[in-house]
Amino acid sequence: MYVLFPPSSKSPNFPDMQKYLMSNSIVAGANFSVNWSEVDQGPGANPQYVWDSVDSRLQPWIAAGKKVNLIVWPVSYGATNAATPAYVMNDLGSANTVTCNGESIPNYYAAAFSGPYQALISHVVQHYASNSSVGYIRFGLGQGGEIYPVFGMQKDANCFNTFTNWGWTDNSWGNYLDALLDYEKGLKSPHQLMIGVTFIDGQTVSNAVAAHAVANGIGIGNQGLQLSDITNYAAGNACQANWCALFTQYTGKVPLQLQTSGQSDPTNAPPTGSLVNLLPFAAGLHTTEFEIYWEDWLIAFAPDYPGYSQYHAAYAKVLQDTVQGN
Repeated sequence: MYVLFPPSSKSPNFPDMQKYLMSNSIVAGANFSVNWSEVDQGPGANPQYVWDSVDSRLQPWIAAGKKVNLIVWPVSYGATNAATPAYVMNDLGSANTVTCNGESIPNYYAAAFSGPYQALISHVVQHYASNSSVGYIRFGLGQGGEIYPVFGMQKDANCFNTFTNWGWTDNSWGNYLDALLDYEKGLKSPHQLMIGVTFIDGQTVSNAVAAHAVANGIGIGNQGLQLSDITNYAAGNACQANWCALFTQYTGKVPLQLQTSGQSDPTNAPPTGSLVNLLPFAAGLHTTEFEIYWEDWLIAFAPDYPGYSQYHAAYAKVLQDTVQGN
């Protein structure tokens, strides 16, 4: 059970992290997002890869004896793509970048993107190889820590047409993902590698990439756990990216990771719903790694955090029960 994207030491919530979570026996550790541009200063810099800002965020958790997991983002969300280094976007040029639903997205197939990103992946693995506090590393192979090229690509005609002109199809995207998974395997990371499996077009890509990842010893997960998964599963329909069926198929073969689609709602309102319902359902489908938003942890354990008085008992219990396998 991990704390997802915990506040930094400069945040007013950081003291609560130290007091209630870093010393909490049911908290295995914390998961941190890492923007590619945060580390890679460009080929003209010496050194090119600088780790200070990332390592400083990990250190308090490591000092507390907790595991730290990394989620590497090659492309971020929002109007400003803060994850892809400026030198990569410049090298790509206008012919290999596109604005999709207001977001700046690169041509993943272009060598000016894939080559530098593979180099970054290799350096992440090398830098943390001897750090026994690192649990797993999830490399985003598309936007964020996931595998789709851009959320809502098909809702933006110019975006979709541009990707099509770049050669995008379900098959070509699947081949791109498989090639990166093979590259990751070849690095022989001493730490567990993971991939976040999401729908692209139906289940075709998610099922295929999950199979390829498992064959390479790479764990699979999904970042969209929500109430609809429970109702869909009960009705015999697929969960987000078909994770319910995939976890059943691959249980015991690789780690199986889930993250809620957003901060939960203790009142059980959609879309995410309450941890009281989500965690027992996910545990029953063989999930081994849970990434829980830090706000939900504070509802359970920090007396001064909003919602604690009403919901802490139920949240603390379900978190404890999940860890104990109850």
